[in-house]
Amino acid sequence: MSNSTNTSQLYEVGNRRFFAASLNPNGTFGTKEYHEGLMEVNIEFTSEVTDLSADDDPSFVRLSSPLMGEGTVKFAVLPFAVYAKFFDVSVDANGAVVIKSTAKTKELAFGFYSSVGDGSESMFTMYRAVFALPALATISFDGTAIRDLTLNVKVYPYRYTAANNQPDTVTYTILNSAMNTAIWQRVQDIIYVPDMTVPPA
Repeated sequence: MSNSTNTSQLYEVGNRRFFAASLNPNGTFGTKEYHEGLMEVNIEFTSEVTDLSADDDPSFVRLSSPLMGEGTVKFAVLPFAVYAKFFDVSVDANGAVVIKSTAKTKELAFGFYSSVGDGSESMFTMYRAVFALPALATISFDGTAIRDLTLNVKVYPYRYTAANNQPDTVTYTILNSAMNTAIWQRVQDIIYVPDMTVPPA
């Protein structure tokens, strides 16, 4: 008997088309901008589960904390325009980049694309993230290595209004070019929020 499992949808490869947008205090997003140079994304998501016992059932009520993520995003290059979006930095009167000692954290949405085995691509979007300044480390050039920039990142739940007009939270979403064909092209220039009315084609 032949194996009827469609293995083309069981794997994803590659990271590319990194994008980011500022998260405004009122919960809206700034302009979605794409940047080159993404090398690796490694984020682990966790949620604590608490069991409450009743009626001799140790898990009569099971509560889960909001899903949160923590990890790293590695770039080959990080243009100043992206640097300024992630961190509280500025340019002084002489054009020098100033890393402030009282730097404030900036919240933003970010995401990336990966290729799926069936030829489609998936878009991952994290909605509320805070990046930490990268370590200042360098290496001597040997013709085989470059100084990459690894940023530590924390991902938090984002509050939105669901289709039933009730408040809800989301940590990240995945859209696929084959599964979400109807809206795929219409969400490339925006930060897609669950249940939103997407712009017309």
